[in-house]
Amino acid sequence: MSREHLSLEAARLVTPRALIGYAHGLGWQPVPNGKRPEIAVFHRPDSRLHQLIVPTDPTLDDFGEAVIDAVHKLAAFEKRPPGEILTHLLLPPADLIRLQANGLDTEAGNVPLNHAVRLVRGARTAILSIAHSVLVPRVYHPRLSRSEAEEFVSRCRLQTERGSFVLALACPLDIHAGLFGPGNEPFARRVTSLFMQSLQELAQAADATDIGAGDDLVDVKRHPGISANLCEALLLLRPEGERSSLNVSVSWSRAYLPKSREPRREIRIDQEVFRVAETLAPRLRSLPKPRVARFYGFVDVLRGEPTADNPHPSGEVRFTLFEPDEELHELHARGDLSADDYAEAAAAHLATDVVSFKAILQRLPRLNRVLNVTDFTRVRFDEQGLPVEETRES
Repeated sequence: MSREHLSLEAARLVTPRALIGYAHGLGWQPVPNGKRPEIAVFHRPDSRLHQLIVPTDPTLDDFGEAVIDAVHKLAAFEKRPPGEILTHLLLPPADLIRLQANGLDTEAGNVPLNHAVRLVRGARTAILSIAHSVLVPRVYHPRLSRSEAEEFVSRCRLQTERGSFVLALACPLDIHAGLFGPGNEPFARRVTSLFMQSLQELAQAADATDIGAGDDLVDVKRHPGISANLCEALLLLRPEGERSSLNVSVSWSRAYLPKSREPRREIRIDQEVFRVAETLAPRLRSLPKPRVARFYGFVDVLRGEPTADNPHPSGEVRFTLFEPDEELHELHARGDLSADDYAEAAAAHLATDVVSFKAILQRLPRLNRVLNVTDFTRVRFDEQGLPVEETRES
């Protein structure tokens, strides 16, 4: 069997550190090699007889050829195309998501331009919605505009591959150090693992014989990645044709393999899965029932006026609030206050004090509203910087 041809120019760009880290990630064991510092030697985790030679000096004339030999040995061990491994080695530590559209058009070696544009847009929206769900799980994200998620997506790289129409998206692990999960799990890994988990949940619902199997997916606590945004993004990725499908796989970065130690995971999304997403999207987009939440923030603008019944002003106040359970995410809203609450808001505004109240948040395109405001208080801070809510004397 002939070996897959690999670009010698590309192989010369691989760093020894990347190649050694890849082998380490797969469990290859180092072999003592004190006499030849220009190479590192490893043996397979299941056999000391199968060895891998990694050049450590990129200035050697045959460095590229040695890298290609090493890539082929790693490919044989993983049962994975050598070209995929070479692409992986040329990236910084990253999880690589591949979305492969299968259908009559792709078998012919081409896809309609509009479909290709939809695939790229759908891939971006899907990853962006999952990044938002990692930050704050919701059945519907009204605005996909969180700065942390936007920065993550902006750092992802689109790779090109030969053959059928494939989008390969590299998600770098070395960003958002402050958003590590349990066990110092990188933010990118939280995104890619939740993405694959959510696709698996949709596929399982499609395979279930129970007609109402998809109803459970609206529970955001049990399925934190399932949102209207993700379902709508999947519909953009939907290939034409009843027998067409979408293969989605992820090759985990060898610099940080998951606990299962699996190097790769693949899910097939057939038309039945797309139909589940199509049914779920409008249900998830429906706004949840209003709930009372406590808000903290600052008074920005006072727009109240006296009334015929009360000489003291009351009415509209505009706030900058910190949204509950959203890691101090700011939002702007307006609400109507009684004369007593308005006086308290005015005093807080003059003193630049924090205010606190309970209300129902109504999200609107231009300026949010807070409805049914109660328990309005100013918040002072003690010597240790902890909030102490003040209660007004009746």
